Amino acid sequence: MSNRKLGCAGLAIFALGLAWGIPNASAQEVEFLPGSAGLPLADQALKQVLERGQYVIIRVDTVLAADAVISGDVILIRATLRLEGRITGDVVGVQSDIFARPGGRIDGEVTVLGGGFYGSSLASLGGPPIDASRYDYRVEQREGGEYVITAPGGGAGVRLPGRYGFLLWDYDRVNALTIPWGIDFYHGNKLWLPNARLRIRYRSVRELVDGDLALEWPFGRHAVTLRGGRTVKTNDAWINGNLENSLYAFIAAVDTRNYYDARFAEATLRLDFGTTTQWTNDLTLGWERDRTLDNRDPFSLFESRGGFQDNLAVIDADVASLLLKSGAQFYGHQRYSLDVEASLDYADGEVAGDLSFTVLGASFLAEINTTGSQKLVLEGRGQAPLSTNAPPQRWHALGGWGSLPTLRPVAIAGDRMWWAAATYRVPFRIREGVGGRLVPWLQYAAGNAWSDDAARPSATHNLGVGLSVGPLAAAVYTAPGDDFHTVFVLGIDRYR
Repeated sequence: MSNRKLGCAGLAIFALGLAWGIPNASAQEVEFLPGSAGLPLADQALKQVLERGQYVIIRVDTVLAADAVISGDVILIRATLRLEGRITGDVVGVQSDIFARPGGRIDGEVTVLGGGFYGSSLASLGGPPIDASRYDYRVEQREGGEYVITAPGGGAGVRLPGRYGFLLWDYDRVNALTIPWGIDFYHGNKLWLPNARLRIRYRSVRELVDGDLALEWPFGRHAVTLRGGRTVKTNDAWINGNLENSLYAFIAAVDTRNYYDARFAEATLRLDFGTTTQWTNDLTLGWERDRTLDNRDPFSLFESRGGFQDNLAVIDADVASLLLKSGAQFYGHQRYSLDVEASLDYADGEVAGDLSFTVLGASFLAEINTTGSQKLVLEGRGQAPLSTNAPPQRWHALGGWGSLPTLRPVAIAGDRMWWAAATYRVPFRIREGVGGRLVPWLQYAAGNAWSDDAARPSATHNLGVGLSVGPLAAAVYTAPGDDFHTVFVLGIDRYR
């Protein structure tokens, strides 16, 4: 076990309590206050549920057993629903999480107004979920017990996100424990006032407090945002989510990201179009003062592959850039889905800042339902400079679980990067009490990363066979070649 210090007073242990059983429908009612900046498709879905009036309110974490049926609609309020049974109507989640387990069935539509929807390929839905999670819908309970759901632009007020403002903690090799706290303000119908979001973070091993403030003026589904402050940035968050990366770092000294410190200010114009096919376009004018962060080698329970790797050094400089990012989401009647994104990042040191570069990036994720509940997942990501080399603060890294498992985390990095993977998943039922489902899968992945300042390495190819049980996965990966390098890895299922 590692003897390295954590750099803070103690460790936090989180526990989640689940309620077993469904509360009866009560006399409580729900009112909806539409606003000027919500998602029209989500507004209409909620209005239809309220007009029918045959809904059940669930306001505690709930497991709906396989033999349980709710007839009618469900409104989930600040709670987690784990669905194994059946709901005959629509489901609306407000600041809630919905997990549709294998065998779970929702005959109507699923609408997410804050939180998330996490569906198994063995669950049945009446249609693609309507995702309005990023539109800042809010819910509050009045003294008489009535719940009021307010769309963005529909009411003013102050809210503490998470638990009393404390959000999910992160853990990595340059900060150790990061404890964030925040407060949000919504302008309501006072359109001249912005929505405001303040975040303050304590970085334990660096004994530092930083934070940022964002001001947003929404108009319809579009918005103008001003944001500035000090934070820690990474270009490798796509490999694993914050929770997954934090667990890997704390348990096994595995961190799949590079980091740098940035004092920044930026202005973003967002234009959002479409309903079932959604188009999002962001134009960001930004300035940042970048500094290298050292690898502090924090505490971990165990060490894998020699412990934490070195953090990539960046050019300590001022960067003024213009970033154009455009993305689209396509859904094909439960047969397929496709997410694509393209970006262009431009900086000219003669106009502003110290560095000049132009970087083109792109990514895609396609999920195709094949035979029965089997699924083919295709994904890829890449970037390349169009003129001079990009600085290390614009590099991407590859290696470790989530990209190329036979390589150490961030084993290769550069301003030129490509990665692609094809995964075939074959889920099937198992007996109750043994995890709920087994998902054998086969994956082929390949990628490379380099810069002109170093010799271009050979592309790495990985072939893996794995087994997922719930959110956990185990796999054996091999890199075909002269040495036929093979590794056994444990992690969290990327496609759960």
